[in-house]
Amino acid sequence: MKYCSKCFFPDTKPDLEFDENDVCDACVNATKKDNTNWESRRHELEIILEKNRSKDGSRYDCIIPVSGGKDSYYQTHVIKNEFGLNPLIVNFHPINQTELGRKNLENLKNLGVDCIEISANPQVYRKIAKMGLVDLGDPMWPEHIGLFTVPVRIAVSYKIPLIVWGENPQLEYGGSAEISGNPNIDKEYCYKHGGYFMDKISTEELVKYNFDSKDLLPFIFPSDEEIMQAGIKGIYLGYYLKWDARKQLEVVKKLGFQTLGRPCEGTFTDYENLDSPIVPMHDYFKFLKFGYGRATDQASIDIRNNRLSRIEASKLIKSNEGKIPLEYFDDFLKNFDLTKDEFLKICEKWTNKEIFKTDEHGILYRDENNNLEKKKYDNN
Repeated sequence: MKYCSKCFFPDTKPDLEFDENDVCDACVNATKKDNTNWESRRHELEIILEKNRSKDGSRYDCIIPVSGGKDSYYQTHVIKNEFGLNPLIVNFHPINQTELGRKNLENLKNLGVDCIEISANPQVYRKIAKMGLVDLGDPMWPEHIGLFTVPVRIAVSYKIPLIVWGENPQLEYGGSAEISGNPNIDKEYCYKHGGYFMDKISTEELVKYNFDSKDLLPFIFPSDEEIMQAGIKGIYLGYYLKWDARKQLEVVKKLGFQTLGRPCEGTFTDYENLDSPIVPMHDYFKFLKFGYGRATDQASIDIRNNRLSRIEASKLIKSNEGKIPLEYFDDFLKNFDLTKDEFLKICEKWTNKEIFKTDEHGILYRDENNNLEKKKYDNN
């Protein structure tokens, strides 16, 4: 397991590439951002928004997919208050939502926008989530799909040609040049990067797993013909505006966004992924599969923005990351109809034993809380 020479992204991270100096492409992208003409990019964005603005007010100007988090606030603020558009915000509702997540979403509407919330059939959602956990190692699989699918379905239904997402995850967290620049967020893009194909299972193929096609509508992408007829185009706001979550946090707090007030499980910050109690478990499975989690993501971004030294980041990552999330653990077992032993067996199934310490028989070492220890936390 090799780490980036600048941040703590490991070579086990999917789609991550390293240059000849062992610098990951997320760090390379951050350097490019410092040398980008953001005034020119903002002008490009203005042209796109004006082109898609409704001339007679008979439709919404664009759709903004939202969870109710800090990025949702920033996207909505920029599009509505800075550029003067009339957006429709669209939320794919997680099956479980925290009290703080609900409060933040309700307050987001008070910025003066209409909102459509889609709640999938909970029986179907739970079934897909259980399949995601057991067969893909991702308990949030249905949410990852719905975040991309539902806004596009709404755009087609309401004939709203522009969808404005927030940060470009490939630009901020690493990815090939093809997808870390300014991709057209179309069906092909979403299929490759929006959670549709995981271990060769697509949402359309779920009918083979005893799902009824009529129950899968929130999870099925519109056809190419529907998208073409509606002229749907998706953009990342983070391509046109210099994305800096910490600075944007101060803006959205003034708009009413509330943080947790204490570090979230699995990391050292209090402002990300507040809407769903399953997020920490998703991050834990990422840790099992790839050897890094949410603390690594956030510490690495802070390194790139010169807010943390590598030594400081290392301490924060090691002290916060890689522990089984316990705050909602009992509810998680109940929702997924699992015993603790069954849960641990699923964890073992998705654990990369090359990353974690084992005995001479290949059995994973666990502490008294069933937590694992990595063989390597840095390149040294």
